[in-house]
Amino acid sequence: MILCVTLNPCLDRTLEVPPWNPGDQVRGIRTHEVVGGKGNNLARALRRLGRRCRPVTFLGGPVGSRCARLLKERDGLEGLIVQTASETREILTVRVAPEWVATRHKTPLPPPTAFFDPDPVITSEEAAELTRQVETEMARGGVEALTLSGSSPGPTTHGLYAELIALAKSRRVPVFLDTYGPPLREIWGFWPTVIQLNRDEAADHLELPRDQLDDQRVWELLARWARHGVVLGLVTDGPRPVLARVGRHQVAIDPLAVEVINPIGSGDCLLAGIVDAWLAGAEPLDALKRGVACSLVNVSVWDAGAIDPAAVASFQERLRIRHLQRTEDS
Repeated sequence: MILCVTLNPCLDRTLEVPPWNPGDQVRGIRTHEVVGGKGNNLARALRRLGRRCRPVTFLGGPVGSRCARLLKERDGLEGLIVQTASETREILTVRVAPEWVATRHKTPLPPPTAFFDPDPVITSEEAAELTRQVETEMARGGVEALTLSGSSPGPTTHGLYAELIALAKSRRVPVFLDTYGPPLREIWGFWPTVIQLNRDEAADHLELPRDQLDDQRVWELLARWARHGVVLGLVTDGPRPVLARVGRHQVAIDPLAVEVINPIGSGDCLLAGIVDAWLAGAEPLDALKRGVACSLVNVSVWDAGAIDPAAVASFQERLRIRHLQRTEDS
């Protein structure tokens, strides 16, 4: 069993419309719902890869109840849920329906636009309950890995990932971390097995403007993580090379060119692929290749995490790792 923690979930609603301009009154063609939040996307991808996993998250109000039903009935995932007084947020994405895109209008079509509700307020008691439930689940045995994904909604949850890393380490459970901002800054003492950031998140972590984050600073960040015991650290950059460090080895993977349908969730699928390969006994660099393959498959579908394992295997065979250098630091 893999526990997939999301501190800031959402109901991700998509409204498909005909071509429109700001100020228009637009009648929708169809709607679609999926439970969002990085750990939920990751759990969806892991299940597609044949792994048993359980989303761990906060849900509240009617929207939270809807999310719990969708996870169970549509995704086949039994959530470990902490009920909150604050209602779960919604994200509404408005996009031009694919049949209109196919007609190739002469005027530019509006790109997809997402509207986010404010983050919920999580109480200290609710935050403590999530830690307690994860600890109880681990005490039962059978937890193979812990994933910690996404943002923290507020001060009461900023330190939860650090607590859960310490808890997992005490039970020798590997931890896979994909977060940024305050939760990442709270990490100390115990460090995860794998850390993943994108380039913008890395720049924010280093308190640098995005255009000042050169590769050398990325390598320095990855080396710092390695000194803390992180086995695999990586920084993604959309369609540009993934930079990673395993032990003293600096490597890069050039993603393959694919048609981009929806990039949302690609980082979550990358981490899902790493977890899947890791638990299968793969070496870290092979796990990285599988992760990148999963992310490439994800961008070619609309629903985050709805990946096809056969397509993943095909991409994985075509990916190549570039070994850049072996450093002398430790």
